[in-house]
Amino acid sequence: MLGPQIQKLSPPLYTFMDLVSPQLLKEDVTLRKPTSIPKSRRFVGRCFMFRYKNPLGKGKPELPYYHYFPSVIMLEQRENTMLGLNLFYLDRVRREKLLDIFVGNLMGDEEDPDTKSRISYKIISRYNKKYKNAFPCIKQYRHNRMGQVVVEVPPKLWRDIYIGNSSYLHERLFRGASVKQIWNESRQKAIEESRKRT
Repeated sequence: MLGPQIQKLSPPLYTFMDLVSPQLLKEDVTLRKPTSIPKSRRFVGRCFMFRYKNPLGKGKPELPYYHYFPSVIMLEQRENTMLGLNLFYLDRVRREKLLDIFVGNLMGDEEDPDTKSRISYKIISRYNKKYKNAFPCIKQYRHNRMGQVVVEVPPKLWRDIYIGNSSYLHERLFRGASVKQIWNESRQKAIEESRKRT
């Protein structure tokens, strides 16, 4: 149980987790510094929760809104950033459908804390209609804005985080726009991406 360690390293993240996902504090989860997540393909498809603070360009046309406590399925680890999929940019119906695809492509059992999804950015970018709702969720997170620690979320908790009771508070943690506006824009982006690729 790493709750006390998280509380010491990142009080804001601990407070958030205690509100949203208290069961996660009881798990033997893995803590990492953002820069210490390996670039190895072995870590693509894992889910990480972290605090995201003061992103560059916030409030400007290139970044009118952002999620400040995201839970992100990693697609690529880059030199100074993590490329990941934040499902909270989708409304609940589309989010659940996309989550089903990722959970359905786990390499092992949901109960195995070391398993991950097979789906990578390369697979999504090849484009298949079933992935169209993934495009508005793909975000790049700068390591130096990610807070001190990230928490690896085991697959058995993905459904609760993304569509269960925990998800309702997650949905409200956007800054710069209402969640309904964000969901509407994501739906439009998915339609536009589909048109470009057909």
